[in-house]
Amino acid sequence: MSDLSSRAILNSLIETCKDGESGFRHAAELVSDAGFKALFTDLARRRGEVAAELLPHARRFGGSEAADGTTAASLHRTWMDVREWSSHDDRAIVAEARRGNNMTVAAFKDALAGVLPASVRDMVERQYADICDSDKGLSQPQLA
Repeated sequence: MSDLSSRAILNSLIETCKDGESGFRHAAELVSDAGFKALFTDLARRRGEVAAELLPHARRFGGSEAADGTTAASLHRTWMDVREWSSHDDRAIVAEARRGNNMTVAAFKDALAGVLPASVRDMVERQYADICDSDKGLSQPQLA
């Protein structure tokens, strides 16, 4: 992402976070384990907060309203449905949620390699650290 404008980088992060918000909310609906339902609901809320925090900065750089997510993420949620229907296994849903979160981690890492003003960079670095922390929560073996 190093050759993209600050506006493009922020818009991409907003879409990625909206994807994560939708994906985690969807995963919360699919799993039966109460602990993962709560975790996914919390992660969905947090991704929405990150997107909302980024939006005014993207607008300041001339960005428009970001979309509600990407087609790729919609397809990923459909894949979660197929995995859940075919296996009825929370582990498969958790694995897909982890994979989706890994994409978010990579997007933030790429964004930090790009050109961002110092005030925005500080915020994105803080958000990246929070997203990496949530990755640890997904890695914990909570299913019996």
